[in-house]
Amino acid sequence: MEPKKFKSLLLLITFTVFLLFIMINFGVVWELLGILVTVLMPFFVGFLIAYLINLPYVFFADRAYAGLEKRGGFLAKMRKPLALITAYIIVFGVIVFLVGILIPQLVESTNRLIQNFSDYAKSFQVFLTDFLSKYFSIHLDSNSDIINFINNLVKMVTGGELNTFLQNLASTLAPSVFDITRNVTTTLINLGMGIVVSVYLIGCKDKLIFQSKKLCYAYVPQKAVPKVMEIADLSNNIFGKFVYGKILDSMIVGVLCFIGMSILNIEYALLISVIIGITNIIPVFGPFLGAIPSIFILLMIDPFQAIWFTIFILALQQLDGNVIGPKILGNSIGISGFWIMASVIVGGGLFGFLGMLLAVPVFSTFYVLFSRMVNNRLIKNGRIQDFSNPPTSDIIRQKMPKDPRKTAASGKPVKRVKSKFDFKKKK
Repeated sequence: MEPKKFKSLLLLITFTVFLLFIMINFGVVWELLGILVTVLMPFFVGFLIAYLINLPYVFFADRAYAGLEKRGGFLAKMRKPLALITAYIIVFGVIVFLVGILIPQLVESTNRLIQNFSDYAKSFQVFLTDFLSKYFSIHLDSNSDIINFINNLVKMVTGGELNTFLQNLASTLAPSVFDITRNVTTTLINLGMGIVVSVYLIGCKDKLIFQSKKLCYAYVPQKAVPKVMEIADLSNNIFGKFVYGKILDSMIVGVLCFIGMSILNIEYALLISVIIGITNIIPVFGPFLGAIPSIFILLMIDPFQAIWFTIFILALQQLDGNVIGPKILGNSIGISGFWIMASVIVGGGLFGFLGMLLAVPVFSTFYVLFSRMVNNRLIKNGRIQDFSNPPTSDIIRQKMPKDPRKTAASGKPVKRVKSKFDFKKKK
């Protein structure tokens, strides 16, 4: 047997044995994996923080403090440390400022909503009864399903059911106070260590990138190195643009929602705007997840406010989808609406909320790589011109010609383009 074939066979056997070992001892492997993730959690948190801080850091290092490099000496050495300190101060300062302003008002709005929920429900019940009786000749009695639903909802939010639920929750959590305290402490420690790790990651970014490339050239086959570099660069480009763009887009939508609701004099503008802004991070389904509970809250308070809010939020989503989103995100996603929806559904089903957030950039990366592979295959076969333009619905309905080099639209032969991959067959 040839050495290359023997090596490939040996790798295949080793991989098969390793896979069988994991399947047989799946419980032990999963437990060990959980321990490993727990130990490495500060590094995961640090990598996430560093990824978010990197953009403002690059801005200050390459633009705001670029003049220090020309002066030389001590100032040139302080360019990157100053950029790093400035980036952290601004980012965490903005977060602390927003939390300090938003949290007290959100708590106050939530308490006010719970306290007045009974009055809101009663007024909505009267409005609904009069509306159905006047316009549809439907008379609701006290035992109707709608009235019972409203009464049960009021009891759940303001009555004894909520208190009973909280008491049961407190009695259940009482024995676990130590575990809860330990988890909170662990989270704070991971966050603190993550911040420290992120500082080192950004400070040593150039050195880490150089070492990664060096490792890649040392152990990856020479032909595969450019492809690995291409995948890494593409993933970083797509993830960076999507994450930063989506956060900025959601902040703009939340601010515009607050301004619009304040102008329209709609109640609980801050609470609802925060809900709309946070849920807008999720592609496709995010606007609906935020709008539905917001409309329900306003419907209990004042149905006319709910109608105005519905019209306003539809207009805002159109503005976001057609103007704000494309301006910020641009062409960074590179996939159609259908694939965005499919990736969000699959990602949410497999990994929950985090899966819904990251499904789009992950799928977009694989989609772009697969598209390039398909195009390279078509170029190799000399068929790239047959698929240079996406087909319309009229073209799709036509029958494909017998000659594969004829397009479905015109039926005219297409000249085959010579490629460097073409080889003449020897007779």
